[in-house]
Amino acid sequence: MIRRRTLALLLGLPVAARAQPAPLRVLCTGAVEHAMQEATRGFTEATGRAVAIETGNGGQVATRLRFREPVDLAVNAANQMPPLLEAGVLDRATVRELGRMRLGFAMRDTGALPEIGTEAALAAALRALPSIALSDGAAGATTGRHVAALLDRLAPAIPRRPFSRGLAAVQAVAAGEAGAVITQMSEILAVSGVRAAPLPDSAQLVTPYIAAIPTAAPSPAGGAALLAHLLSPAGQAPFRAAGFAGPG
Repeated sequence: MIRRRTLALLLGLPVAARAQPAPLRVLCTGAVEHAMQEATRGFTEATGRAVAIETGNGGQVATRLRFREPVDLAVNAANQMPPLLEAGVLDRATVRELGRMRLGFAMRDTGALPEIGTEAALAAALRALPSIALSDGAAGATTGRHVAALLDRLAPAIPRRPFSRGLAAVQAVAAGEAGAVITQMSEILAVSGVRAAPLPDSAQLVTPYIAAIPTAAPSPAGGAALLAHLLSPAGQAPFRAAGFAGPG
């Protein structure tokens, strides 16, 4: 056995006893997806441990966690977390905030963005649009209900195009399939071909994004190491670049 292992090492062949651990599994929402990809790339470069990221909207992520899907770290909007903590799905001692995200208004990058610095200006811009894309609150999207209520108040007649994820809504605008989108700024910044501005304060929704280790995590120690990286300056840098404000 020793001779075979030595020969395998000399020939550069894989050795079962030296197999790398399974990738850490992360389940997160679309709002943090691109920041997580960048941050976990740095973690893998520093530790050699691969990370596999899966995404959904806030409601979808919460549902998958309630069914005890085996993931090592979960990241979701703060308003999705209390029921999961109460049910013992997440380890309360590991809960940490990664950053806070604001909503933005975006249109296809083919002309000037209208003035939306006040609620009255935003309402005028919305009423001039042929349609607007948004994430679908009925499908569990974190911002969908807020945006739908905002449209009910400012531009009730505008045709709406709901998507299960904000990123898909932004992509539809970039493709010319909708006049504009209101969603998380991090999702807007991840798509080329659009220009954007944050909503005025009176129309805003500020969403903290929370990370925690599930109680059913296959590798809680690995999840803890990844979380420590995400909270470090190197791990936080991709979140700042994606438009997240620091934890409040």
